[in-house]
Amino acid sequence: MVYHKEELVKKIIVFILLISGIGFLWANGENETANGPVTLRIMSPASDFTDEWIESWNSENPNIQVVREDLDQTKWIADYIGGSSADIINLGSGAEVPYFVKRGMLYDLTDYINSSELLKDDIDLEGSGAYLFEDSWYGLPKDYNNVTAITYNKELFDKAGLPYPSATEPMTYNEFETLAKELSAIDASVFGTEVHGNWFLYMAGDMAYMINKKLHTDGQSKMNNDPEVRDIWKTFLRWRKEGISSNLKNPISGWAGSAFQAGNIAMVQLGYWYGASCSAVDGYDEKFGWAPAPVMEKGGKRVTNSLGATGFIVSSQTKYPDQAFKVFEWYMAGEPGKERAETGWGIPPLKSLQTLLPYDNDFNKVRKDIAMEEVKYMMPPQTSWYARNNVYAGNWKAAENAYLRNEVTEDGAIDMFFKSMNEAFAFGKEEVGE
Repeated sequence: MVYHKEELVKKIIVFILLISGIGFLWANGENETANGPVTLRIMSPASDFTDEWIESWNSENPNIQVVREDLDQTKWIADYIGGSSADIINLGSGAEVPYFVKRGMLYDLTDYINSSELLKDDIDLEGSGAYLFEDSWYGLPKDYNNVTAITYNKELFDKAGLPYPSATEPMTYNEFETLAKELSAIDASVFGTEVHGNWFLYMAGDMAYMINKKLHTDGQSKMNNDPEVRDIWKTFLRWRKEGISSNLKNPISGWAGSAFQAGNIAMVQLGYWYGASCSAVDGYDEKFGWAPAPVMEKGGKRVTNSLGATGFIVSSQTKYPDQAFKVFEWYMAGEPGKERAETGWGIPPLKSLQTLLPYDNDFNKVRKDIAMEEVKYMMPPQTSWYARNNVYAGNWKAAENAYLRNEVTEDGAIDMFFKSMNEAFAFGKEEVGE
């Protein structure tokens, strides 16, 4: 079973609390009435909350000053346990909102959002839905992305003698896999596709939705052992084993996006967001094309997701929720939100800002058109609130590598993954007192 640092820290704390009979409690802050200027701590990468934006806010709002500290989720959790959490936190994936809500760590912003003239009627509900949990808002994405949309290399399709995919009609995952095999045959330096990071988890969730299945059972406390769901997980093992994506024998250099731009990957599923990165490549608008997210059956149910999207939440420990929400509202609807929309690095959570997205050439037109169509089919990520994303990723990688080293069969790898996840879920239930 793979645990990362924050899981280990919390496991020790839970164990101490359990054996001492105290029970499991997180420290919570109490609101204070500010009689003078307040300073809010914002935990975020500088790229998502720039010094220029901070300077602009601070100069115009002398009674609410903000200071930024680098994003470190291990530190955030440790600070929270110690009662000294930052006020506003950059959440790498909205898919983890339920995890933190179940542990009492996020401030319920529902009343603030419902009273906001800037936000209430402008939120893109489908694209922002990961931050809405059990009918309560706990934040918003800074922008979102249709992560399973395809970017493809036209030059590699030409070399393989293959027609370009449709920009409007989704191919099936079987067709996608067949294309990937044909493209991998160009030469040894080219992979047909590549699954980036822990995106396999979100792709599996979409595939399951499309056949009306769930990845988890028993109130999210067990992995679903349904044969059709197991077959979904086997898809990613097969791609590695057959060499249509990287593996232990033939790794890629860097991440999937850079390998794609270097001509070593023919198709990637990285979505709208990735187009801004591609625009740095000379001739990108002629070299690269777009296709919608694949479906499981031709003409069948369409689903995509946003990984929950990177966004911002407010800590339940903040002593100044009114002031924190003012900063949050400005970030989403004000100067930062407008600037982000114009760059095309993601789809704004506010509908009024989506008109600012780049639409200056066919590349940008098609990627926006696909994204605006696919948001209609967005579903929440299929993750359990009993474990964090990195636990899924670590346990999957261990099982995948065991399979690639021929230590286990396909089914053995799935069993290994499920066993380690079910153990993690059992610990998560202890964490939240169930």
